[in-house]
Amino acid sequence: MASRGSPPAWQTTVAAGIGGLVLGGLTLSVQGALPGSSNRLANSGAVWVVGAFVAGAITRDNGWRTWLAGTAVLVGAVGGYYGSMVVFQHREVGRAVLAGPIGWSAVALASGPVFAIAGSWWRDDRLGRRVGSLCLLGGVFVAEGGYLLASHRPVGEAAVVASIGMLVPLALGRSARERLYGVAAVIPAATLGFGGYAMLSVVLDVAFTRRR
Repeated sequence: MASRGSPPAWQTTVAAGIGGLVLGGLTLSVQGALPGSSNRLANSGAVWVVGAFVAGAITRDNGWRTWLAGTAVLVGAVGGYYGSMVVFQHREVGRAVLAGPIGWSAVALASGPVFAIAGSWWRDDRLGRRVGSLCLLGGVFVAEGGYLLASHRPVGEAAVVASIGMLVPLALGRSARERLYGVAAVIPAATLGFGGYAMLSVVLDVAFTRRR
């Protein structure tokens, strides 16, 4: 339930969706512009979930408003990314082009609520929830770094992404104890996230290679 003075759910959802559109378009526009291995951040799923995390931290009601906001950000990011391809790069709209947004929209529907709730937990006063929030956000970056290594991508790319994940608890933790617990919990969370990345890779590979 919305607290007194908070905007209606539809306004929150629309604002989150617009933010997602901007995020998606921005990540496409800066691809190739960042120096060296840091350019990986312009094409990172982990970076996108930060948008859902922020949406959850803003709405912070732990309920359906938070879920909607996180999902709207990620679905909007998919639309912004692929829409920018069509508008600015003049990609033709066909079955091959649609396979990408359909697949990633399904991922957004699954991951948006999870990372939005993590964002709302970061604003919570309970230590357990805050640590869970930090390990989820940090873990997805470390998991992506591990998956990049397993996929034989340059070590520098994997190191950049994984390093951000380890820094998340240090940067967002409120106390020394919270930071310590967060760093310790990142690795188990990243292990689970690595399995998620592996499953996602298989699903998207099937979607892209059998789209005809």
